[in-house]
Amino acid sequence: MKLLKKIFVNIIIAVWFAIAFFSTICLLSYNDFGTTVLGKNTLLIIDNDELEPRYKEGDLLVVKRASDSKINVEDEVFYFNSAMNTKTLVFLGKVQNKQNVGKSDVTYTIDNEKVSSEYVIGDVSNVKTYNKLGTVLGALTSKWGFLFFILFPMLFAIIYEVMMIIEQSKKEEK
Repeated sequence: MKLLKKIFVNIIIAVWFAIAFFSTICLLSYNDFGTTVLGKNTLLIIDNDELEPRYKEGDLLVVKRASDSKINVEDEVFYFNSAMNTKTLVFLGKVQNKQNVGKSDVTYTIDNEKVSSEYVIGDVSNVKTYNKLGTVLGALTSKWGFLFFILFPMLFAIIYEVMMIIEQSKKEEK
């Protein structure tokens, strides 16, 4: 019975550690818009119903960044609002025009708004949707969620280990 309990506790600790590690990586990988970017993939958490019925509130979208040469007129793309004067920072729109500016930059016209290629996240053909995982990731990467789900358990584990060391040293003295 003790062996089974030890195995169960170790599994719980391993799962918690994996979640803590992933949450920390997500937080450390935030861009200027507060969105996690891991290599060419951007993790978008749908926290409202503006993109329904295609994407529902609570969904996690993994958007893979396509090169500018693969994004064409009439493609639907996710992009950041460069003005940042609205609550919604990520928009979904259709590319109406594509214009090369210099050697490395492209400017898109998306829904009658000029958008630099650095603000384009990716097109909808490169999206993987995970239902309800956005709610979980949003909770884990929020300030309070990280505090309660990651930091407090870590603090309790450290305190528990220190107490066990003190208890063991007292037993050895006797």
